[in-house]
Amino acid sequence: MKKIKLSIEGFKCFRENTKVHINNLTLLTGANSAGKSTVIQSLLLNKMISESKSTDGKLVELDLNNKDYALELGTYDDIIFRDDNYHNDFFTESKDVVFSIDNAKAIIKVDDNIDAKKIVKVAVDNDFCLDINQFVYLNAYRMAPQYEYKKSEQSDFCDCHGTNTGDVIQKHSNDNCDKNRSLNFLGNKKWTIQLDEWISYIFPNVGIQISQSSADSYQVKILGNAATNVGFGITYALPILVNGLLVPEGGMLIVENPEAHLHAKAQSNMGYFLARMAAAGVHVIIETHSEHIVNGIRRMIVEGKTDMSHEDMTIYFFQNKNGENSIKEITMDDIGNLSEFPLDFFDQVRQDMLELMKLERKRKGMKDGEW
Repeated sequence: MKKIKLSIEGFKCFRENTKVHINNLTLLTGANSAGKSTVIQSLLLNKMISESKSTDGKLVELDLNNKDYALELGTYDDIIFRDDNYHNDFFTESKDVVFSIDNAKAIIKVDDNIDAKKIVKVAVDNDFCLDINQFVYLNAYRMAPQYEYKKSEQSDFCDCHGTNTGDVIQKHSNDNCDKNRSLNFLGNKKWTIQLDEWISYIFPNVGIQISQSSADSYQVKILGNAATNVGFGITYALPILVNGLLVPEGGMLIVENPEAHLHAKAQSNMGYFLARMAAAGVHVIIETHSEHIVNGIRRMIVEGKTDMSHEDMTIYFFQNKNGENSIKEITMDDIGNLSEFPLDFFDQVRQDMLELMKLERKRKGMKDGEW
């Protein structure tokens, strides 16, 4: 699929024009508070701008607080780039917030938003558009296991917190699944059968059932038990699997922290699943702190069972050093080698082992009377 060229300027931590190319599969990883979530929030805002764009040249109104995308950005004051060197005042040269998609711009101008309201005004180019067949977002905070779930009117896809996952499963229970989404590349199988196979792949010997408990509620049963008696891992992962199997070709799936509450092997297999969905023609964007997610993706691409190439994946490594944010692009070759392993890029095990070796030598030295 064609890469989407996203540029961000003046928004939160990004002072200067920062470019991120959204590949078929894009991973955002690295330090906390270094800009990963800001990139995702930029995409969410750009989607909202695209949906409300005016054709008569008037300014578009944009609500910075949107529950459908779990956005609570506050006011214009809260989203403008600030520099701690200026005691949290506006940056000396007040800058507009500028987004661009494939060089078409949307500008949240300082002078149009000087009152710092929650609803801002945006000047938008006529050809500005996040042109996506279907846009689905899963927030890092997904619904914890519940004994009962209330039925929802929205059931095409899981919402950003996965609160309606059972409804979505029930609605699509008789659908067929694209063989490219099938674990074993088999066609003409019911969607729910494919979901069960992927659940078993990530959680061996685990099955789920949706059972009606009243006219307006249902239970999610896992191994015959209520979800509250099983744990967080499956209920946190379930909306990822459901949305991944449902987002149509040409759509976009954004997932924050798919590794949450999963052990290492399940994380790797979740990475494999997300790579398979990307190979089926979905733009997949992942914010992750897990090397196991990354390695599961690498494994899927290198095994060569799909048409997905190593060139279809990009990793962006975010760093924050001395208050300066930077982004490093890391690519993969055709046998799974990554182009770089910068400091703090999934090397904490190595760092910890080196420190343990130093401490061991020190302790031995003290026992031998050398310290």
